[in-house]
Amino acid sequence: MVNAVRHFHGLKETDYSMNTGMEIHGRSVKDLITKFFYRDSHLCFHILLYVDGGETVFFREFQDYAEYKKAFSDLQLARLNNIIINVPKKNLATNSIVAKVA
Repeated sequence: MVNAVRHFHGLKETDYSMNTGMEIHGRSVKDLITKFFYRDSHLCFHILLYVDGGETVFFREFQDYAEYKKAFSDLQLARLNNIIINVPKKNLATNSIVAKVA
């Protein structure tokens, strides 16, 4: 890994490398968007990255506010300092979601 890559959310490097989907340069992120919603009476948070070219990239889902706030803060710093942001391939919070069929 390149030294400019900053690890978010306390994942070990090997776990992080296996879960990395894409790299986005901090300077290409134009805005950070948070989507708040309820799932089964629990408040959840999605962080979306609005990047150059008008694309919106899903970053990660959180169910814990402190975790969300830390990640959001880290992303803001990455934007300001042009640090590479690694977008996880798998979202650990959504892997356990079961779709409800009506």
